[in-house]
Amino acid sequence: MKTFLIFALLFLEHSSRLFTETQSRDIGCVAVVSIISEEQRRDAPGATDYPDIREIAPRWAASVGDRISGESGQSVEVVRKAIWDAVEKEQANVSNIDSPKAYVDQRMTTCLALMRADLARGSAPQ
Repeated sequence: MKTFLIFALLFLEHSSRLFTETQSRDIGCVAVVSIISEEQRRDAPGATDYPDIREIAPRWAASVGDRISGESGQSVEVVRKAIWDAVEKEQANVSNIDSPKAYVDQRMTTCLALMRADLARGSAPQ
């Protein structure tokens, strides 16, 4: 178990250097919209406070993942792992703060704007 933990920590440290700041931002936003999209599918309380992204979020996530893989030279699997790590980080952030709703509102404002800009540029399927 100790060896696995050390490997995991080394991977996380290394993986953060695999991507540019912009790519890391995009990975974080894919995580945020993915979480909200899944919560909307489950009709989770508060999920309907945001625009319905159940259809577009998965397509945008796939597009961003492919783009980052191509830009960074990392495999799609490495990018997916980075997105999954970002999902876990976002969930931890929400569980460790006094005002999770304000945090999610701020993240969604940023990430929805990014997603909409990508869609407007045609860099993700509509």
